[in-house]
Amino acid sequence: MRILFVCTTGGSGRRQLGGAERFLIEMLPALTRQGVDVVAATPDDEVAASLRESGIRWLPLGATKRIDLGYAREIRRIVDELRPDVVSAHLLSAAMHARVGLGVQSRRTPLVVALHNSLWQYRDAAESLRAKAAVQANITTDLISRRLRPHATVAVSTFEGEELQVRGHVRNVHVIPNPLPAIWPDVSDLPSLAPAGQVRVGFLGRLEREKGADLLSDIAAALPEVEFLLAGAGTTPIAPLPNIELVGRVDAASFLRRVHCLLVPSRVEAFGRSALEAMSLGIPVVHSGVGGLTEITRRGDGVLGFHAEMTAEAMAAAIRAATRPAAYNEQRRDLAREYAQEYSFARCVQRWLGLYQAVVDDRP
Repeated sequence: MRILFVCTTGGSGRRQLGGAERFLIEMLPALTRQGVDVVAATPDDEVAASLRESGIRWLPLGATKRIDLGYAREIRRIVDELRPDVVSAHLLSAAMHARVGLGVQSRRTPLVVALHNSLWQYRDAAESLRAKAAVQANITTDLISRRLRPHATVAVSTFEGEELQVRGHVRNVHVIPNPLPAIWPDVSDLPSLAPAGQVRVGFLGRLEREKGADLLSDIAAALPEVEFLLAGAGTTPIAPLPNIELVGRVDAASFLRRVHCLLVPSRVEAFGRSALEAMSLGIPVVHSGVGGLTEITRRGDGVLGFHAEMTAEAMAAAIRAATRPAAYNEQRRDLAREYAQEYSFARCVQRWLGLYQAVVDDRP
């Protein structure tokens, strides 16, 4: 089976290393090891470099603007040349352009689309009417192009799946949750769930309002005895408080083992991969409960998951509850093992492989 993966990594006009990009970097080599003939068409960036290093056949391709008919034509040309059994499009730009590129003439080539987020969630969280209108334009374009080229859709959480089905009236939706990384520590190998020293709270993600980064300074000010380690980059200013340290890009596993608690105050979160990673290591997560966060933390409520309203006071109170010394017990370790099993990378590979095979078998 040959699969062509298309993705304008980071979206048109910007670069990031988010869930979709990490999916490509880890999943494509894993599918290759399962005997799949994988071809990736992405911009020449960090994702492309990693894929080439893994031996993946890579083609330089990406959208240069929001609507790029040249990008759609190139997708069609590559499909005509390679004749893949499946085209797998990731993120909105690749999804819309793949639908246009394949159109109605390439109906025998199955298309699978994963947006990796909820457009409606972005619209609801937008600060201005102009921003809401821009997201609504994307929603409208997405729904119209879906009718042009029907296909299978993958949602990364039940939340995202229900958003598509209920708000978008989208059919043929498959839920395949994001996995833990391909290489990830086992909680059984950790001698202690609580690091030594003063309480440290971590933030791991983009320093943007959509991720609740505007709340971080106030939360840190409410807990002057707690050290805050903020990993990531973005445009939201962070106050230069003595208990805040900006640590930039980090290795997630090493970073999480340094903190007593992970803070996820997101306004937009279709899944919540950093929360999953923390809980799989027995590290409690204080979170906003939006989108997929409630879904993945539900099993650990009150043990590994602590929901708080999106105010500095509520988040600070939840951090105090989550980092009580008595809370670091074997119940957390047991739950961590359950998360590691349910969201294992190997299990996710088989789910995606099964879906690709199913759409190939069902083609006309």
